[in-house]
Amino acid sequence: MADPEKTTANTVADATPDVTTEPEASNEDDSAAFTRPKGWMYKSPKLGSFHAPWYASPKMQLFLVSLVCFLCPGMFNAVNGLGAGGQVDAKPSDNALTALYATFSVVGFFAGTFANRLGIRITLSFGGFGYGLYVSSLLCYNHTQNAGFLIFAGAMLGVCAGLLWTAQGAIMMSYPPENSKGRYISWFWMIFNMGAVIGSLVNFPFSQSLAYETYKKKL
Repeated sequence: MADPEKTTANTVADATPDVTTEPEASNEDDSAAFTRPKGWMYKSPKLGSFHAPWYASPKMQLFLVSLVCFLCPGMFNAVNGLGAGGQVDAKPSDNALTALYATFSVVGFFAGTFANRLGIRITLSFGGFGYGLYVSSLLCYNHTQNAGFLIFAGAMLGVCAGLLWTAQGAIMMSYPPENSKGRYISWFWMIFNMGAVIGSLVNFPFSQSLAYETYKKKL
């Protein structure tokens, strides 16, 4: 008579599909530990002897989101570094910033729901739109004195900023390997803050020239 425990064990073993356990990668870019799917996103471009990270790799995704924040919030910081967005009258810029952070605080609370529904790619893309609109509104105000458009752009930027930073946070917390998150986050903040640094360096000679002309007039 067959042992019921052995019969049950054999039945479970026969019903269990064969699964090949692959070794865990000791490095986040160790492609030898797994087989990449076919497609251009998983091919590593070669530039001479240098192998660039493949498009879907955590390093490349980190670089892309860092570039977005370099060109959007980074340049926004550079524009605000001019003082009132470079305006002579600070009141319109102050009103726009008030509208910006009012909507930012509200949308930021619910932005996670939008990111779950829309996806990270659309959320990040729409989030970057508001920064270009805000800078263009400052340029428009210089020519038309349209304060309403400037305040609307500020409020719109608050909506977009809430979505952008939510998508950025999701990428930074989920894409990097657990043992490399600190390094990846430090890379992001270095690239992001270079936007404000470069924007300030571009403005530096103009501000010095303006200060010199003002000093000459006072003499």
